[in-house]
Amino acid sequence: MRFSIIIPTHNRKETLRRSLSAAIVQDYLNYEVIVVDDGSSDGTGEMVRREFPHVRCIRQEPNRGPAAARNRGIEAATGEIIAFTDDDCLVPPNFLSRLADGYCRYPEAVGVGGYLEAPDALLQTNPFACYEAYVTHQVYQAGPEEYLGGFECPAGGTNSMSYRKAVLLEVGGFDETFPYAAGEDADLKWRVVQRGYRLLYVPVKVTHLQPYQFRSFWRQYRRHGYGAVHFERKYRGRLPSATRLALRFAARWARWLPGLLRLGPTLATVKLLAELADWWGQWEEAIRSR
Repeated sequence: MRFSIIIPTHNRKETLRRSLSAAIVQDYLNYEVIVVDDGSSDGTGEMVRREFPHVRCIRQEPNRGPAAARNRGIEAATGEIIAFTDDDCLVPPNFLSRLADGYCRYPEAVGVGGYLEAPDALLQTNPFACYEAYVTHQVYQAGPEEYLGGFECPAGGTNSMSYRKAVLLEVGGFDETFPYAAGEDADLKWRVVQRGYRLLYVPVKVTHLQPYQFRSFWRQYRRHGYGAVHFERKYRGRLPSATRLALRFAARWARWLPGLLRLGPTLATVKLLAELADWWGQWEEAIRSR
């Protein structure tokens, strides 16, 4: 079983360097690493070729977004299994061996993935990292046990996911009308499971290297809102109306008070910030797309 690790990137040379340093030291032997440089202007391609000569680096220009970049990587891949991660993620040395073990034990699975979480030290002190872990484990239900299922399966985020290449080609890869790093992985997962295929979650952690500061946190969840609008337009055939967006705004505030009692003031307030950023992204994208 041969794997191809695909990492799309755009102007994040420093975190990509760390991501590649982890990707190239897998304890699984039969694999390749492919970087798709999505129109970077910071010397990303030169860095990869100079420091990681065994990594394949494909240049895509102009910048077309992560969905198009991943599709370009899929086309070039020689592996029968395509493993995805991001340029701000550290896969553990046993990442591919854990995925391969999942495919061997569950031959009906067409996709196997793990979960994303902040470095352990940040989970003790950083409220934004704690909220991300809350979403991973409480909302998506990524726990210590394996899970085989459909769309409800915790696996699926392209920071820590793999699929059989044949299935990716069957469903047409990523939908390149999703222009941002948001929603395109959920859309792919939905199209895969709608064909009756099953996915496997295995509890293998991929470490997220983002700063976990307010500005990056707000930007991340605002981008989620962008993706939500594209997902809604594709599957509901409409953009959210001003009335619907106003109701969503009110609902987010209404959930805050019960959350104070259930989650505590810090986590509940960070959750509110994430939901407001998501709402703001939906508002921006809905106006931009009309």
